[in-house]
Amino acid sequence: MLVRLTEVCVNGAVTTPNSYILREVFVNPEHVVMIREERRIQDLNERGMLSEGLDVSHRFSKLTINRGQSGTEIVVIGAPDTVETKLQNSAKQLLRG
Repeated sequence: MLVRLTEVCVNGAVTTPNSYILREVFVNPEHVVMIREERRIQDLNERGMLSEGLDVSHRFSKLTINRGQSGTEIVVIGAPDTVETKLQNSAKQLLRG
């Protein structure tokens, strides 16, 4: 079962300054190998450099996702413990017998 999260992405070309956008991402909880707090994005949010409409109290997490021999990292909205809870709750399903 996939979990819906909100990802913070860099939206810009090499010649333009970095701007950030929010987009929906679906993650397989079984492939997440690490969750850690992302302070750099939180600092940008506190300075108002992220998407408008985000509260300055938002926290952010970096997820490391297993891709076989390599991994990929994404930054999502939510504290590490909140993201972990959301990933764990999605794994619990009622089995029909």
